[in-house]
Amino acid sequence: MVFNKNKQPLTEKQLQELADTLDLDNSDIEDDLLTRDNDVDEELELEQDLEQEILPPEDDGFDSEDDVPLSHFVPARSKKWMRKAFIPPNPPNPVNYSDSLKNPLEYFEKYISNDFFASVSTLTNMREVSVTGHSLETSATEIKKLFGCTMLIGIYALPRLRMFWAQNTRVPIVSDNITRNRFFKLRSRLKVVDDNMISAEEKSHDRFWKVRPLLDSIQRGCRMNERSPMVSIDEQMIPFAGQVLMKQFVRGKPNPVGLKNFVMTTPTGIPLDFYLYEGKGSSVESALLATPEKLDVGGRMVLKLTDTLPLGVFVFTDRYFTSIPLIDFLFSRKVFLAGTIMANRIPKNAGISSDNDLKKKKRGSYDQLVRDDGKISLVKWFDNKPVNLASSCMGVEPEGSCRRWSKSERKYIDIKQPAIVKNYNAFMGGVDLLDRVIGKYSMRNRTNKWTIRTIFHFIDFSVAAGWLEYRENAKAAGLPRKEIMDFLDFKLSIAKSLILENQGEDDMEFEAEDDEQPGSKRRSVQPIPDKRCRRQGNIHLMEFMKDKQKSRSKCRLPNCNKLTFAKCKACGIYLCCSVERNCFATFHQ
Repeated sequence: MVFNKNKQPLTEKQLQELADTLDLDNSDIEDDLLTRDNDVDEELELEQDLEQEILPPEDDGFDSEDDVPLSHFVPARSKKWMRKAFIPPNPPNPVNYSDSLKNPLEYFEKYISNDFFASVSTLTNMREVSVTGHSLETSATEIKKLFGCTMLIGIYALPRLRMFWAQNTRVPIVSDNITRNRFFKLRSRLKVVDDNMISAEEKSHDRFWKVRPLLDSIQRGCRMNERSPMVSIDEQMIPFAGQVLMKQFVRGKPNPVGLKNFVMTTPTGIPLDFYLYEGKGSSVESALLATPEKLDVGGRMVLKLTDTLPLGVFVFTDRYFTSIPLIDFLFSRKVFLAGTIMANRIPKNAGISSDNDLKKKKRGSYDQLVRDDGKISLVKWFDNKPVNLASSCMGVEPEGSCRRWSKSERKYIDIKQPAIVKNYNAFMGGVDLLDRVIGKYSMRNRTNKWTIRTIFHFIDFSVAAGWLEYRENAKAAGLPRKEIMDFLDFKLSIAKSLILENQGEDDMEFEAEDDEQPGSKRRSVQPIPDKRCRRQGNIHLMEFMKDKQKSRSKCRLPNCNKLTFAKCKACGIYLCCSVERNCFATFHQ
């Protein structure tokens, strides 16, 4: 049977006319069309046979739609970019911070509890017994003193660590609470995990297993913080120059060598989550979405860190992380991203204006392209130099302005600024702010152990996170700026609380300008004054102690160890003065 284009069978007259035109018989036409239909059927059967050979059977719970990518059946379509307005999604509601203020130590204990110090003391003693056969007999109270004194060492920042116990440069609040040798011994023996309880498989999969309990504790505290509607993700470097497999080099950072930590924060610097990078070869996978292979390390980190975010959050990243595939995958989870992007990551078919084209226009010119599905916008803005941005949550509207210095006109001028540039500058600096707070009074005493360096960094991390949260709570409570505790006083209060935990409530009161120190158990040794001071003879007068039994002391003149009751009032040291010996005169000559 032969049909026409309207799917109706041809009549005998129509078949005869077609045969006359082609110089064929009616039977020849029908045979030829039937042959073509048979060929098509054979091709369809061959394709079905090939699909059955390629695709595994669907029994035993196999789901072909889930395991076979759609790209195997539907060819990828090249999406077009056009110059049109971008319609952004509705911004999420802002977060309201609590107006209840807590003690600085309570903010710190949100990340590191008392159980951590008790565990460290127990594990440190166990490790020392297994190695030397003798226990250090340390306790949770002493471990707190160790960390409190280390915080004060970072605040005072003397050139050498031993100067805190030296006669001329000692800091009483440190030297009176822990001796020098005890400080170094405890610091070098710190343990936060029992090595015997970690299997070989866990060690091979987790390169940070030696500090994992501390990281988990701080990470739980970070995830308890309020989820901000605007978050930023960036790199953070833990300075360390020793030998370790995870060490990285990031050019352009203030501390380019060390361990790399990817951090997600609010615009005000409060950390929400973090992930320590284990180095090349480590797998970084999201818990909510199968991580695509074409994403690099930066994209995988963003997917992993955003697992804990609610729907509708705006994420800001820099050029290291941003890519078009990453924006698409986040968009499928209702998480929107905006950030600078490398020029080689912009699709070649986009056709965005070149750098020279924008340079010819006046400063502040820009070009915007929107993908045909309306999900992503590309913006190139020219200031002193061009900058490329990509986003799924904002474009150039509403257009604003910013002030820039003009060399040619020698004055400040107003130039156009797209909305995406303004928002990026406003919300991207959270991790940098956290870094500045950590680095202000960090515990950076020298060590060759990466574990000690990491522990000290995350202690500083917890203190900085606590202060940033305290500051937001103080602002919500309406406190005047002069009544909000600055970071120095905040950290001093935590250090003092850790050191003097069991010494009574009266000793806990501490201010930055307070010079009163806890009393020492033994009389401090008075240092010998400089020669220029000792030769000012008119101020050096001899003083004899009244209670001879309690006030006598050894003569401080070199090579003289006799006991004497005479003391120089100006120098404050004991010197012999008798008929047999006149060390007083000899000393001042």
